[in-house]
Amino acid sequence: MNKEQLDLLVCPVCNSRLEMKGNSPTDSTPSCLVCRANKHTYPLRNGIPRFVDSGNYAQSFGFQWKKFSRVQLDSYNGTGFSEERFRLITGWTPSDLAGKLVLDAGCGAGRFSEVALKYGARLVAFDLSEAVDASQANLAPAEPLICQASIYELPFVPGTFDYVYCIGVVQHTPDPVASVRALGRMVKPGGQLGLWIYERDWKSFVGTVGFKYLLRPIFSRLPRSKQYSICASLVNLFYPILAFCKPRGLLGKTIMRLLPVASAHLQSVTLSPEDFKTWVLLDTFDMYSPAYDQPQTYSKIARLLAQENFENIRRHPHGGIAVTATRRM
Repeated sequence: MNKEQLDLLVCPVCNSRLEMKGNSPTDSTPSCLVCRANKHTYPLRNGIPRFVDSGNYAQSFGFQWKKFSRVQLDSYNGTGFSEERFRLITGWTPSDLAGKLVLDAGCGAGRFSEVALKYGARLVAFDLSEAVDASQANLAPAEPLICQASIYELPFVPGTFDYVYCIGVVQHTPDPVASVRALGRMVKPGGQLGLWIYERDWKSFVGTVGFKYLLRPIFSRLPRSKQYSICASLVNLFYPILAFCKPRGLLGKTIMRLLPVASAHLQSVTLSPEDFKTWVLLDTFDMYSPAYDQPQTYSKIARLLAQENFENIRRHPHGGIAVTATRRM
């Protein structure tokens, strides 16, 4: 962590500035961050500031991103799928982000962080889970500031970032409204906020998504290993159908949308059979295992953004609620 990165951080408890310290006065290797006002202490593990304990509601995500840390990275799978999705959700281009201070909220294993870095952003990223370790490894040799932190107690100076994006995270938090408000406070006047959130509509009750909400009450009571085992069994059971349907256009996609495994969104992505099966297992586990799953309506999110002093609220052509907005000057 360099001085410029340290200057972006504040104590999430008292908002005072932080300084790096070692285990002793003579230790030149920093082991923690300490706030100057009240001496709140936050460990540095693997070079990552840890502002939360690991035992929290995002443990399933820490599990999945450590187990499936690379399959969604464009640099690994050889596709441009994640970059295309990023642009469809936000409408942002390389010229928009180049040289700008950008916050990836809920970075996971760094899938979209990789895109932001490719676009030349000065990137800061955080996640509540231990996925931050996978993200750090995946984004090397770049050295963005990565923190393990809560969306409700962000360790950043408010009004700092030119762009803030949060893709596929808000619905998995205990209070989605408070999450959007917390992210909005990070955007500087004239800056932009980009969100992608599960949408509550008729599709929430049919096909693959319908299976999710039917089975989640059962899954939520199971230990993590059992959740994973069931998801793996489901993917193995239905994989012959998926392999048959993947090259078969609209008919194949329709069938895939009716199965209890998350696969239809990957039909047109050029993946090896092994990577396709791995990604389906990842997204199936992601579908059933989170502690919270609270879809929203676009009208509610648009009203909330307007209340939080945002304008130019735009919905983008992507499934779910893909929306960007500009912080009023």
